[in-house]
Amino acid sequence: MQMTISGSTDYDSIITVADIKEHLRVTHDLEDDLIGAIRVAAVNFIENYCNVRLGSFTAYGYLPRWVGSYIPVGPVTAISAVEYETDNAGTLSTLDSSKWHVDTRSQPARISFSDYPAPYEHALMPIRITMTVGHAYDNIPGTLMQAIRLMCAHLYENRQDEVIGTITSRVKLGIDALVSGERIIYQA
Repeated sequence: MQMTISGSTDYDSIITVADIKEHLRVTHDLEDDLIGAIRVAAVNFIENYCNVRLGSFTAYGYLPRWVGSYIPVGPVTAISAVEYETDNAGTLSTLDSSKWHVDTRSQPARISFSDYPAPYEHALMPIRITMTVGHAYDNIPGTLMQAIRLMCAHLYENRQDEVIGTITSRVKLGIDALVSGERIIYQA
């Protein structure tokens, strides 16, 4: 399934610069811009690593034919429409909701179809699924929040790509352990 997600992330609704500064034990305002940029990078890293969105977004999934499919991003909170192209002008018709079935409890969520009409035969991606995805800002799992804090600390303390002249090791039970239960693993 091909996906597009519309909307923009409100990073202050996820975690504020002040919250990150408290975690970093930074008491001055000299690096607020840097910490804000680190916050964006950390949130984006966690979202991409876990295949989740933090915040509520409208997303569109596209399929080449009527085939049951896993939805590669989540969590999926609602599917509002399934539409299909009917002609070469891209006219969309709505598939009756009794002809599609969704499982949003499993991760990744999945959708299947029954008794469906033929879409326009020359369209490359004639089926469009409209859905709402993401953890609401007031319901982001604590493990993801702590992973964001750890990533911010890592990026703040390590400002270049390589550290020379020291021996480093990963924090045991760090980010991987925190996000393992929240990851949506999807294989096409």
